[in-house]
This record gives sequence, C-alpha cells and structure tokens, in this order.
Amino acid sequence: MLRARQAPIEATTTDPAPTGARGPRRARTVPVTAALALVLAVSLLVGAPARAAVEPHRKPTGFGFKIGTFNVLGSQHTRGRGGFAPGTQRARWTAGSIAQRGIDVIGLQEVQRDQLRVLRNRLPRYRIWPGTSLGNQGVRLQIAFRKNQFRMVGHGHVMTRFHRQTRPIPWVQLRDRRTDRRFFVVDVHNSPKGLERERDSATAKQVRLVQRLRRKGKPVFLTADANEKREFYCKMTARTDLRAANGGKPRARGCEPPRRRLRIDWVLGGRRVAFSHYREDRGPRVRRSSDHELVHARVRVRPLRRG
Repeated sequence: MLRARQAPIEATTTDPAPTGARGPRRARTVPVTAALALVLAVSLLVGAPARAAVEPHRKPTGFGFKIGTFNVLGSQHTRGRGGFAPGTQRARWTAGSIAQRGIDVIGLQEVQRDQLRVLRNRLPRYRIWPGTSLGNQGVRLQIAFRKNQFRMVGHGHVMTRFHRQTRPIPWVQLRDRRTDRRFFVVDVHNSPKGLERERDSATAKQVRLVQRLRRKGKPVFLTADANEKREFYCKMTARTDLRAANGGKPRARGCEPPRRRLRIDWVLGGRRVAFSHYREDRGPRVRRSSDHELVHARVRVRPLRRG
C-alpha cells in the first residue's frame, strides 16, 4: 500500500512591517522541527550541568551468604558390616542436608570419587571444585558454591603433608554476581591423632597462604577439619586477620578460643566480616552421614570504604 506523503507542518510567525511602511504585517513560516531542535539544544546546554551535579554516586555494597564445613566421612571408612551406611548413600544424605539448610558455600573433607559423583548429581545448582582436576589426592577436599549466586574467577592450591602423604589444599576466588564483590575460600584438612609435626608444618603453610591471599585486598574464608582445637585457632588468628564464626578473642592475653565446647571443625573469616547464626548441626540426617557436625553460619561482608 502506498502512503500519502504528508506536507511538513509549519508554524506561523509575524514580522513587523519595515519602518515607514504602510499596510498589514507580513507573515512568514518556520518549520516546527527546526524550532523544536533549537529549544532542545538550549535546554540541554542549560540543564546538563544541573543533572550531573545531582546524579547520585554508586554506594559501596555489602553482601551476605551462608557458609559451612563438613567432613563427609570417606567411603573407605564405612565398607563392610556395621557402623555407617555405604559412602554413596551417605553422600546422598549429605547433599540433602546442604540444600535443605540453604548453605551457599561449603568446604568438604574426606570426599572420595564415588561420593563426588553423587554430590555432583544431587547438587546440580552447585559447582564443585577441584573435582578430579588435582588428581586422586586432590579429590579429598572440595569447595561447593551456588552457581546462580557466585562465579569462580580464580583458583589454586598449596601442597601440605597429610597422614604421611602429600596432598593439595585448594582455594577459590569467587565473585558475588549481584554486587561484583570478590572473596577467597580455602578448604583445609590436617593430619589426625599423633601426627603433630605434620599438623604444624601444614598449618604454617596455610597461614602463609592466607597472608598471601589477603594481600590482594579481598576477604578470605577458611573452612577446616583441623584435627586440632585451641592450637590451630591460636596459630591461625595470631598471624592472620581471620576470626572464628563461633567467637573467641585472638589477641586478648595471648589467645582466648571460643568459650563453648571446642571442635576440630572450623569456619573462619577475615576483617570486615560479621558472623551470626552459628550452628554445630547434628540433625538426624547429619548423624547418619558422618561422625562430624555440619558446621555453618551466616556471614555478612561489610561495604567497602569510599576513597
């Protein structure tokens, strides 16, 4: 269909008659588009500085999430009759506990390959790292986080001694998708029972790792089955800015660990971090899954200071 071409709309103005002339004034026309363009240009020139002056600055933003730690009790510890259920069944219960409690980031210890497969299948909304990328010994420690809330933007590991073997300690750098803020998570498992020298050596390396990550200016969180109570807490908090989710006073009279009954499972976080709702969870599903508590807490990362 052909459309009729419209004639330009015109506005009418009146010119005064020349000096000394007789008769009515003559009219002339100016296109409306030109007049509007002139008005718009003037208003932009006059109004732009005012709008720029009142435009608000973007406020530094804090963010929060729930963080936890859990020793899943590896499959090899429950093979045969009696005791706990098979490792894969317990991994299913573990995945259910993590999702049911709304944990957003969690460090897992003693994971084995059959359990890793179950965790991946049962936690489709989480990414789990390092998976199998650090070899068989690297499977034992995993960091899981919600994919729709965080994006992994960096990762690495350090090697420490564990039960007469060398094992990688993994860390990730995560970016909060809503605020673009970044932070680190380190997952730790240190030697059990009488292997004090291995624990001391591993803790010293973990302290240096936290110090190195903190120099990047981002908060650091550490989840751990440290197989130590007071000693691990005092060493870690004396040489870093980490604080325990369950309290304590790192530098008061040397070191005062949390007053409640001490555990070997820890959640710690750095400066500008506030913990709340700390729990040592031994619900029915957790008790059937492992001989450890599922430790979790809410955390709030405070806004950045301006300038």
